[in-house]
Amino acid sequence: MRRSLRTLAAGIVAMSVGAAGCGSDSPPPTPVVDVSQLDVGSYATAAREIGKPGLDRARLSEGQRLGSFVPLPMDIDPRFSHQLISDVSTTRGFIEAVYKLELSDENFRAATPGFTAGFYSLGYSDSDVLIATALENTVMLFSDTQSAIRAAAALAPAVAARNGLSDAVSLGRHQDALAFWKPGTQKLQALQASGQYVIYTKITDHAKITLDITDLPAMVALAEHSLDTVAAKLREFRPTPSERLTDTPLDQDGMLGRSLPRPNEDGWRNPPGLYDRAGALHMSNDPVRDKKLFEEAGVDWMANNAGRLYRAEDSKGAQLIRDSHSALNKIRRRIDSPKNLPDARCDEFRGKDSLVARFHCVASYDRYTAEVWSDQLIDVHQRISAQYAILTKAK
Repeated sequence: MRRSLRTLAAGIVAMSVGAAGCGSDSPPPTPVVDVSQLDVGSYATAAREIGKPGLDRARLSEGQRLGSFVPLPMDIDPRFSHQLISDVSTTRGFIEAVYKLELSDENFRAATPGFTAGFYSLGYSDSDVLIATALENTVMLFSDTQSAIRAAAALAPAVAARNGLSDAVSLGRHQDALAFWKPGTQKLQALQASGQYVIYTKITDHAKITLDITDLPAMVALAEHSLDTVAAKLREFRPTPSERLTDTPLDQDGMLGRSLPRPNEDGWRNPPGLYDRAGALHMSNDPVRDKKLFEEAGVDWMANNAGRLYRAEDSKGAQLIRDSHSALNKIRRRIDSPKNLPDARCDEFRGKDSLVARFHCVASYDRYTAEVWSDQLIDVHQRISAQYAILTKAK
């Protein structure tokens, strides 16, 4: 009888273990965190309503939305899979002269009547920019076709002069494109009006410049292919009529409202923004990895503010992002999590790039993943703690 009871007990234990194993595909439960015990410094800990935008903020939002319809550099040519985003300050939408055009705001405004907003992308063929080829695309949206045509004609010579490109170049099947290069230098730029848009493509081959080698046909072929690819994708975009810009909501499902607001000392950084899955990939250090990751996790939105906030399909997807974005490498080492937030994963950058923030933390809650950076350890801990508190309180 005792042996039978022992056998029965052993069977029950085995069944329990087996049942636990069957549920192993489910993510572990989120640990209970007492948010009142978190050190959040002076950061906000409550979600907020995002009000109606003014005209300039609405224009910027239009530029950020445009980013979902600008191809990634690697989607134009697989070589350009390195984007080298240094920190959270990067945002690709603009309403004044983006620095890639190398024009002052005043000169840009004079050349672009009717300009609404723009978006730029940048990819490298190698993680070492000193030997990489760079492919840049800047897309500018105008109120009408004629404004775009006039702007392309005005911008092309001005930008060429700023870049020291003296000779006009014909782009074969793009006879209306205004292209320039400097003989003997592996650098080419082209501007083309396409409907309501001006597309600015710039190619710089740093390795050939160093080796004093030129290959104009290769640059022309890449510029033609890039212009074709960008113009085709832009046909899917539906610009917001200018009279309705300020009526377009800035937020989606409270994503920006849930994101950690930037402190005053971050005022020099670019404004906050909301991006869908495609737009968010422009701000990825590893777009090849993240394209697959975002699909698997079911990412639909990313808010860029005092950090980044991703929304996945479910908690399992959020944890996939957390695990991937907190992975260590030879220049990142694990450091302690914030006090009372053990599920956050933090690391320290040990490389030599002065543009990269020293500290970085990632945490997930429900279907959200938060990611923050700072050069101060206490600040990065307070940022991730405050963002976590916001998520727990948001409805």
